[in-house]
Amino acid sequence: MYHINEIADWVGGELRQHQMDYINIQHISLDSRIVHFPSVTVFFALKGDLHDGHLFVRDIVEKGVKNIVVNRDFLPGELEYEANWIFVSDTLSALQTCAAAHRSRFAGLFCVGITGSNGKTTIKEWLSSLLSKHRTVRSPKSYNSQTGVPLSLWQIEKHHDLGLFEAGISTTGEMEKLEKMIHPDLGIFTNIGDAHAAGFSNMSEKIDEKLKLFVSCESIIYEEDDLLISERIKHFYPDKKHLSWGETGLFLQVQRIVKGDLSTQLFLKKEYELFSFVVPFTDDASIQNIIHCLTLLLYLGYMESEIQEKVSQLHNLAMRLELKSGENGIILINDTYNADIHSFSIALEFLNQHVGDREKVVFLSTFDQTGKNESQFAEAAGNLLLQNGVRYVYGIGDSLHKLKEMFDGKIQIKLFSTTADVITALPSLSLDHKAVLIKGSRRFGLDKLANALSQKWHEAVLETDLMAVGHNLRYFSSLLQEKTGIIAVIKASAYGSGSHELAAFLEYSKVNYLAVAYVDEGIELRKNGIKTPIMVLNSSAEQWEECINWQLEPEVYSLDYIHKLWAVESDRLLKVHIKIDTGMNRLGISVNELTEAVHAIKNWPSNILVESVFTHLTSSEDETDDDFTHEQVISFEKAYKYIVESLGYRPKKHVLNTAGIRRFPEYHFDYVRLGLGLYGIDVTDHFSDVLEKVHTLKARIIQIKTVKKGETVGYNRRGKLHEDGKVAIVNIGYADGFLRLAGNGKYMVKIREKLYPVIGNINMDLTIVAIGQTDEIKVGDEVEIFGKNVAVETLAEACQTIPYEILCRIAPRIKRVYIKG
Repeated sequence: MYHINEIADWVGGELRQHQMDYINIQHISLDSRIVHFPSVTVFFALKGDLHDGHLFVRDIVEKGVKNIVVNRDFLPGELEYEANWIFVSDTLSALQTCAAAHRSRFAGLFCVGITGSNGKTTIKEWLSSLLSKHRTVRSPKSYNSQTGVPLSLWQIEKHHDLGLFEAGISTTGEMEKLEKMIHPDLGIFTNIGDAHAAGFSNMSEKIDEKLKLFVSCESIIYEEDDLLISERIKHFYPDKKHLSWGETGLFLQVQRIVKGDLSTQLFLKKEYELFSFVVPFTDDASIQNIIHCLTLLLYLGYMESEIQEKVSQLHNLAMRLELKSGENGIILINDTYNADIHSFSIALEFLNQHVGDREKVVFLSTFDQTGKNESQFAEAAGNLLLQNGVRYVYGIGDSLHKLKEMFDGKIQIKLFSTTADVITALPSLSLDHKAVLIKGSRRFGLDKLANALSQKWHEAVLETDLMAVGHNLRYFSSLLQEKTGIIAVIKASAYGSGSHELAAFLEYSKVNYLAVAYVDEGIELRKNGIKTPIMVLNSSAEQWEECINWQLEPEVYSLDYIHKLWAVESDRLLKVHIKIDTGMNRLGISVNELTEAVHAIKNWPSNILVESVFTHLTSSEDETDDDFTHEQVISFEKAYKYIVESLGYRPKKHVLNTAGIRRFPEYHFDYVRLGLGLYGIDVTDHFSDVLEKVHTLKARIIQIKTVKKGETVGYNRRGKLHEDGKVAIVNIGYADGFLRLAGNGKYMVKIREKLYPVIGNINMDLTIVAIGQTDEIKVGDEVEIFGKNVAVETLAEACQTIPYEILCRIAPRIKRVYIKG
């Protein structure tokens, strides 16, 4: 715990101290929505692409936070005497300085810094499990950014003797800042790939930037056989200890790798010692990650037998929060990825985003290796449960009795010895229509509980990556003027994703509006607790009463609609959005109807307010139609001016969809409508390199057959092998939305990092894939139909359609899963 004066001294800020009873700091907050211990929290008001923390200072003060770091130009106004203020030149720099100062207090901590393109989080989590002799602190989840690293380091406490921290960058100039905070003793360079490549001129520059993390390291672990990485490391750091591994590794030689069906045997040599480890993985990425881990363990002096015992217990990590539908109306969040107090607070935050009006239930096991005794754990976990309004807790393990004592009836709690006991008791727990979080240590096998509660679906899955949605939202926000808001379009069940789950995330991200196609979609969002303003694009005038009752704002698109709203009888406000047709010749009031329309609008009941006026551009993505686009906007501006002059007030105005945001910054106006770009799809090819794909459609192989040259495959014998080989039968078909046009070699799917062609016709429920003569592919392997590795645009092209249609055709029987890394 630090005194507010220490914080001010560290960051070189001007301290204005008004709250003398709130001068001790234990926690940091960067998000006004997430405050668990306000009396001992300092809030840093960061300014980012999407939001400015200074705009939420009032919110944080109202939540009881009395210590706030702001930029020097911020004026507290009437809040001046409500808090202690530290004024600094840059709040992000102050946050990083504060974290570095905290880190420096623990000189005895052996610190491992992990960087690279892929595998950072997996290696960190595996090492945390493998390094059982140590009291370890590590980055939560994938907290490796300019703000994530400070939050990670702030977790360090006196009892920790080893730290595992990730460092991720997206452009030059970032790693020096992370290095100054982490200051690692040993570095691990995982690998190099295309992630965040847009921020660097070439791969060498990217490697060199990442290597700046190791300036203060004594030793570096890396793969010797990755020549680009090993050459740059030796060039940069010739005098450091090189713990490289590989066929020609300087520290550890990989002599042989023998893959089986479910495991791999590694034969290794270190100086004159020979080692053999059986690891429960067969894919190349996991084998690379585990050898990084083995190198560190051998370097630290772990015995072969204790390493093998620990390695046998590892498994591939989900590494993300996972939201899906459960039985009987349950919303289920599975977070058995790691178990510590900080990640528990993150999971509860995610629960709060999606809970709606449901009661909150938490299944909680004891956490391993937290460094806290039973009483300390009960206090930390119990406070979080109480502050987040959890109604029911079902504890698993023999060390949660103190937690039960702490609640004093405020939360209903029941304790079980094992996960099996909980599963047996599920019918008696009354979980229907509740929001359920499962959180705990992996040794309790809580995945079995998650499976028991999950709704039973077709095995194919459509994943929606909420972190990618957040990334894309921040990117488009960075292109906008400060006054321009965002209308997030989530019609057609959010382009196949599922509306209310995504709406909850967008509401949490503070978009200005949501837009849906029909009134019933808006009503469903309201029933699920969504409070953000909702615009309805295709309603009828007769639905005005439903719109008022559910606070929905309809688009008004015709003279007939306008005249019918004369019949509205209510004292409650009805906001509407007037659509002008400037050339689409679809919905909208045409320019020659404008005089009659405005006259009728002026005679509406007084409770109807025109909230915005807008138009729809026909081809904002098409450069050859730019002249027509400008003509549309000129026509719209004239119509808008006439409406404003006639009404006597100024509604908001908007014209741009996703494609126009970057191409026509002069037309950003009050709002832009962000649709397909939110999901990482770029029809202009102007920003595909900076967007992240949101959707991944996955299925599994359910059978593999050997087929001889010349034999045919599937209906009408359309598939034919030109040489002896194998085919994999995959559990997805055209009834699931995988269109028949993608068959007969026109499209390729990804299995185990390689692409394989669809052979023959796609069936109603099954697809056949030619996999050659490989023995690596097994029954149960995952097949990516489209996603981060196979673009949905590629599938759309093969099917002679557009990405919109591909996404909207994904059948309801496909399970929707929402992940947050």
